[in-house]
Amino acid sequence: MNSPTGHVSNPLTPEQSKAQVVGAAREIVAATGLHVVSASFERSSCNDDGVAPFRGVVSISYPLAPSFEQSAAEVAKMVRHLQSLGWTGDSAFHSHGSVLKKGNVIAVFDPQGSSTPYRGIDLYGECRDVTTTKDTKGPDEDIALN
Repeated sequence: MNSPTGHVSNPLTPEQSKAQVVGAAREIVAATGLHVVSASFERSSCNDDGVAPFRGVVSISYPLAPSFEQSAAEVAKMVRHLQSLGWTGDSAFHSHGSVLKKGNVIAVFDPQGSSTPYRGIDLYGECRDVTTTKDTKGPDEDIALN
C-alpha cells in the first residue's frame, strides 16, 4: 500500500509493472477473441505531480459496433465471460464504462463514442513501480497482444 509520503511496500520493477498489465491484456484478448486494431503500453504516474509511484497501463483499440446498443450488448457479453474466468467487478473504481478487476489489475471497457474511430479497453496495474521517473518513463510503445 502507498503511504502518505509515496513510499510503497513490496515495490514492482518497471519490467514487472509492464508484465502485470500486458499479461492481463493478453488474457482478455484470448478469452474474448477480440479483434485488436492497436494496443499500446505506457508507464503512468499515480499522482498529479508526475512522480513515483508509477503503474503500467495498456490501451486496446478494437472496432466499433454497428450501434451503441450492439456495442453495449457485446461488452456485457465479454464482461460475463470474463467473470466466469475469475474477473470481478470493482466498486471502488468509478468509470462510465464497465469495470473488472483480477490480480490487482483493473480493466475498463469504455462505452462506444460517437466521435471515436474505435472502442477501447484500458488496463491499469498497481501503483508499485518506484523506480520509474518522469525522465525514464519513456514514450508509449506499441505492443502485440496475440
